[in-house]
Amino acid sequence: MAEKVVLITGCSSGVGRELCRTLTEKGDRVVATARALERLEGVPAALKVALDVTDQNSINRAVTTVMNAFGRIDVLINNAGYSVRAAVEEIDLTEMARLFDVNVYGIVRMIQAVAPIMREQGDGRIINIGSVSGRLTGLVNGGYCASKHAVEAISDAARLELQGFGIQVAVLKPGAMDTDFFRTLSQKSDQHMHNSQSPYHPFYQRDLAFQKKQKRADLHQATGEIGTILDSKKLKGRYPVALPFVYSLLLALPEGLREWLLLRVS
Repeated sequence: MAEKVVLITGCSSGVGRELCRTLTEKGDRVVATARALERLEGVPAALKVALDVTDQNSINRAVTTVMNAFGRIDVLINNAGYSVRAAVEEIDLTEMARLFDVNVYGIVRMIQAVAPIMREQGDGRIINIGSVSGRLTGLVNGGYCASKHAVEAISDAARLELQGFGIQVAVLKPGAMDTDFFRTLSQKSDQHMHNSQSPYHPFYQRDLAFQKKQKRADLHQATGEIGTILDSKKLKGRYPVALPFVYSLLLALPEGLREWLLLRVS
């Protein structure tokens, strides 16, 4: 489909921002969104709209603006999300609720807002940005991994429910990419990661060391992969994106061996 209208959440930085560039260059009419419009300065897009995925009124206003401008929405890319590191015993439940509000409920709100439009059109695509963490849970990362496991479940259910209306749903499973994701993660997790009195301090230190040495995929290459996926006539349910072989290997290992490695390597 030429000149698709593509609505993307979370475009102020990282994957969302680069996706706007990639898809605009392909000729799509990209709608870039962020909580604050000033965060979208310099982002290439046909339309820029303020949108907070935790605020239903904000979502309603944004979708109305898009429909007034273009009369349709062909693709929804649910990209907005963030992470917090903490052991399950220590994670702040208010912070965990906020994590789910953005990473999970935000996706559900967006689907509920856009699916009726796509049903009326008789076609559409919903792309949920998940993570390898939706299948592979690591130390001191239970909250984020839980939210991405939930994204997998929401995507699976929506795919089955919406396919009869001509709407295809897929979840993308990226590995680590060269974005400011880990800088934001550090800001939100410092109270835990640098608490030397925590019984989980060795795990936090190991995770910090892993973050520093972890090889991260080129962002432009990764969004190029996503652009190619969107060109597929029929979407698969899941797509790995910029996923190092080691993660695929870990997922294929027996549970006991995988846990043994995670306790010693991550």
